[in-house]
Amino acid sequence: MLYTTMTPAPKADAVKREATSIKIRPDVWKEAKIAAIRQDIELSELVEKALEAWLGNDEGMEKNRK
Repeated sequence: MLYTTMTPAPKADAVKREATSIKIRPDVWKEAKIAAIRQDIELSELVEKALEAWLGNDEGMEKNRK
């Protein structure tokens, strides 16, 4: 039997992302994961938007907030 998997096509507006590792308190990480699920966004998107807001680029937080 032959099994194949299909990988989704990249989004048209896909932006290159950097893979990284961080250390974060487990309770904060859990809250972030829950918030991402509630907003129907990827956790990495939530973290990216939070960093943009922290760095003064509030446009990222408001533009895609659901």
